[in-house]
Amino acid sequence: MTSPLLDMCSAWPFSEHLFVVALITGVHGGLQWLFCFFFIALDCLGWCKQYKLPREKSYMDPLLPQNIALDHTAFWEQIVGTCLGVPLFAWGLYPAMKMRGCAICVGDGHISLLHLIYEVGIMIIGCDFLFYWIHRALHLPLFYKHIHRRHHEYKASNIWASGYFSIPDLILNILPGILPGLLIGADLSSLLVFTALREWQSIQSHAGYDLPWDLCNRGPFVGGARRHDFHHSHNVGCYGDWFPWWDYICGTDVAYQKYYSQGRKSPKPVKLS
Repeated sequence: MTSPLLDMCSAWPFSEHLFVVALITGVHGGLQWLFCFFFIALDCLGWCKQYKLPREKSYMDPLLPQNIALDHTAFWEQIVGTCLGVPLFAWGLYPAMKMRGCAICVGDGHISLLHLIYEVGIMIIGCDFLFYWIHRALHLPLFYKHIHRRHHEYKASNIWASGYFSIPDLILNILPGILPGLLIGADLSSLLVFTALREWQSIQSHAGYDLPWDLCNRGPFVGGARRHDFHHSHNVGCYGDWFPWWDYICGTDVAYQKYYSQGRKSPKPVKLS
């Protein structure tokens, strides 16, 4: 008995290359919008409002004209990214997957749960390591000014901020998510599961909610939404992606720890130029 993924591949009338492009675009784009609409529903229905992160500064008001304009721009950029950016990226990713021996439409299509967990775990740990050091480098004045500053136009992050980057910044944000999987020659199933998890993790860390039941925000990932929200509102430290480890080891979460230990009282945000 073959897996559903291999059945889909066998029934696909075009090339394997196009199959991978369509699959990655569908998973990435479909889940991106699904997760965005989930948080929009929370806002509209007033659910989980007790878990909303504070918007303490006047310039963090989402109803300010400049913030509404920013959301409008980010929304249309996300549409372009879904319809054009992701397919182009997936098109270029396929040859690298073949070169690294990633299992696509081969064998019986089965992957054990243990092996899936192993591969996804390696990708999460590798992504977190690469993201921390790349992100930290992007906050050096030269790189921040020319690459990363655009993302920090969002002082109070929301779902649209999760995809609001300059093109070089977008590429540098994507690479930590794909390089570990390519390095280990991960199965396509593992790559898709990791893509789904990272899509949720990225959106929830920008959405402005500290949801207690979110497994990507608790356990080893504890406080992920709070840390990244602090990173946007204060522009100080908290460079990690999945885990708090590297920030803790390198001391780049000191301002964040002080902020929450003192009842969210802290110095004014630092603005790099």
